[in-house]
Amino acid sequence: MKTIINFFNGYRRDERNLLVFCILMLIFAVPLLLATEPAHAQSGNVYGAGQVQIHGTAEEAVVMQVIIRKAEPSWQTRAAGAGVGSALGGFIASNVSGNGRQAAGFIGLTVGGLLGERATNVMLTNAAQEIILRVAGREGSPPRLVTVIQPAPFDPLIAGEMVYLINTAGRVRVIHQIQQPVAFNH
Repeated sequence: MKTIINFFNGYRRDERNLLVFCILMLIFAVPLLLATEPAHAQSGNVYGAGQVQIHGTAEEAVVMQVIIRKAEPSWQTRAAGAGVGSALGGFIASNVSGNGRQAAGFIGLTVGGLLGERATNVMLTNAAQEIILRVAGREGSPPRLVTVIQPAPFDPLIAGEMVYLINTAGRVRVIHQIQQPVAFNH
C-alpha cells in the first residue's frame, strides 16, 4: 500500500487526478468492452441463459431469401470504447507542458474518444443473416412473410430450404429442419 501512495506522490495534483480517472475508466470500461455482445445469444447456434429450459414455440417455414449483412455493436459498447479512448487520449495529452497543455488535453480527450468508439465499432461488428421466410398459415389462414436478422454464429441457409422459426423467451431464431424418421412410443 505504501508503494502505491509513493507512486501517486510523485505526480502533481492535476496529474494525479487524471491518472486516477484513467485507472477508474480502465477498471469500469474495459470489462464492458470485453463483455460478450448479447447478439451472440440470439444466433441460431447459441442460447442465452434465460432461453434454456423454458417453453417456446416453433413454426414451419420456407426460406425465401438470405442476404449476409453486418450487425454493429450496441451503443453502450461503443460508448464504453469512447470512454476508454478518451481516458487514454487524455492521459497521453497530460504529458504536454506549457501553454498548450489545456488545448492538448481537450484534443486528446476528443480524438481519443472518437478513435475509441470507431475502433470498438470496427472490432466488434459481426456478420448477420437477413432471412425472409414464408411461414405456414395457421388453421386455414394464408401464409405470411416474416423477416429475421440472425447474427453470427449461424448455420448457412439457402432459398427453398425448410426451416423452423423458433420463438424462445421473445428471441426469434431460424434453424434447419432436420429430415429424419421420428419414432413414437404408444
